[in-house]
Amino acid sequence: MRLHYVLNHGGTPESKLAEVEVHFEEGLLAGLKLVGCSVWRSKKGEAPTVLVPSRSYATAGGIRYFELLRASEEGTGPNDPAAKIMVRKFKDYIKDEYQRIEALPAEPAKEGRGAKVAAG
Repeated sequence: MRLHYVLNHGGTPESKLAEVEVHFEEGLLAGLKLVGCSVWRSKKGEAPTVLVPSRSYATAGGIRYFELLRASEEGTGPNDPAAKIMVRKFKDYIKDEYQRIEALPAEPAKEGRGAKVAAG
């Protein structure tokens, strides 16, 4: 598996820093990629925020979100502390790699909306 960051230099919306694609290199999913993860500038001026794909649904109390990234173990629900730790580790990895990439010297964009940068 490899992560590709599509940097959003000068793109819209301005608060989106990068899109993140998960490219699969081995096994049944080889040759496919998962899109929908993104890195956003924090409104509070803190470290960037990482968002993963989710689906919204309406309830009597308003709109809720069904997270698509969760633990694969049986009996592990979205509110299970172990599942939350696994998702947090994934988000932290994406954020840390983004910050490492941003610290590198700037390169000219090779695509219209930003440059693709791979992270192992």
